[in-house]
Amino acid sequence: MNEVTVGELGHTALGFYGGVWGPQGDAILAHGYGGSLHLWREVESHEWEPQLTPSGHFAPVMDVAWSKTSQFLLSVSNDQTARIFACWNRNNEEISKADLSWHEIGRPQVHGHDLNCLAVVTGSGNHRYVSGADEKVARVFEAPGAFLDTLAFTVGGKVTQDGIVREDVKVLGANMSALGLSQKPIYSQGGGNEATAARALDDVGLNGMESLPEAVPSVLMKPPFEEHLCQNTLWPETHKLYGHGHELYALCCDHSGKLLASACKAQSASFAQIWLWEVNSWRPISQLKSHVLTVTQMEFSHKDRFLLSVSRDRHLSLFERADNADKADTSSPYKLIARIDAHKRIIWSCSWSHCDRFFATGARDKVVKIWTILDADPEVRVQNVLTLPPFKTGVTALSWGPKVPDQKAYLLAVGLEDGSVELWQGVLKRASENDHNVAFKNDSFLKLEMSVLCRFDHFLCHVATVQRLTWRVNLLENESVNSRELVTSVGQVNSFPEFSQYTLQLASCGADHSVRLYNVNLV
Repeated sequence: MNEVTVGELGHTALGFYGGVWGPQGDAILAHGYGGSLHLWREVESHEWEPQLTPSGHFAPVMDVAWSKTSQFLLSVSNDQTARIFACWNRNNEEISKADLSWHEIGRPQVHGHDLNCLAVVTGSGNHRYVSGADEKVARVFEAPGAFLDTLAFTVGGKVTQDGIVREDVKVLGANMSALGLSQKPIYSQGGGNEATAARALDDVGLNGMESLPEAVPSVLMKPPFEEHLCQNTLWPETHKLYGHGHELYALCCDHSGKLLASACKAQSASFAQIWLWEVNSWRPISQLKSHVLTVTQMEFSHKDRFLLSVSRDRHLSLFERADNADKADTSSPYKLIARIDAHKRIIWSCSWSHCDRFFATGARDKVVKIWTILDADPEVRVQNVLTLPPFKTGVTALSWGPKVPDQKAYLLAVGLEDGSVELWQGVLKRASENDHNVAFKNDSFLKLEMSVLCRFDHFLCHVATVQRLTWRVNLLENESVNSRELVTSVGQVNSFPEFSQYTLQLASCGADHSVRLYNVNLV
């Protein structure tokens, strides 16, 4: 006789591949098609209740980025999902820091194609991001009300900062379409933050054949289970960006939140153009020509003066913002000022330092090169000031550390093809005018010297290629009203309350299906 049934039927339920009893016979652990774990335990009332289990991607993780407020981490993977991870800061003084843990609190996109890249939209307004997949369309997503309420509860913060007004967010969540490509909004009737508000079913077509079982978005008071994540935490898709001829491969947003750059896979110059999109209107405003093969990564400088791109054609390209970039009649806000044959193999990664004086490039030739920009009249010149000693494998990810108080050195995180992560430190020293690696002149000549600061323990690193690295500053605040300047994860210079302690956190993602988070203590 069937006495108990555990599990939940939904449109993403593709069956369990196995299960096992707990040693006491009071628990059942099962694993599903998507690599997910499911645990049920028998409680005193002889009922079986679901329990929290670890979750994560089950295919190579291609890109990772901090939110514009650095409160949560976004990742996209070839498992066709985008996931949100955050530290569950339960508002209880009795809970020590050791009890705080990171959990997946949302799965904003469940797609029908492998996801390759993402870009967080900065600037004021609601949380938004753009994703690119093995299709010719980039998709824009905006945080629904249920997620904003969950985020406020999760991190103990407020969702009214940066122009976010919760009452203005009428969308409660999203529902998946039958083809698994678009996510339609679920509206709440009234302006509230009530998670149980009635939804306008006609707006999402839930009564039609094109719809799947209805999602039930709600505010989370505890870390969610797999059944809830895969269906009830979706973000609505607000725009589709058409124009590329092949699969999307690279995305980035400028730090003012006005422009988005995108690039697709390419075997010729006609498809290797970088498209610039105007944020909010989402119309294409320019195509930047330089590369002849796939652009692997792009990044705006922190003041948005330059756009840097690297490619499979072994070249780096530097674009400078035109003087009339803020005018509506400009044909292109950026123009090409340098195209350099930088490496002997594919260039996988690039990154700007927090001061925009330097940028680094890393390639399959196992070399990291550091460049500087010389503002020499009448034109801007790019100069290679330093080449690090060859690494043991190809360099696949780079990220300069943010600016923090009382820290004069530069930090550069390097991710390698074998999964290793290294941390390098750079200092500026006086130099003679004849030194080949002079960085810039400021009353006297200075040069950059780099040295290894730390090689991460092998057992802490990835076991396959590191795809992306990104930093954030984790603050412990005082009640003092004084403030200091910091460069956030997205490069914005903000004023934070003065703090007695801070740690740098480095997030990485890799082809071993994992997202890893490191605390970097500079003692």
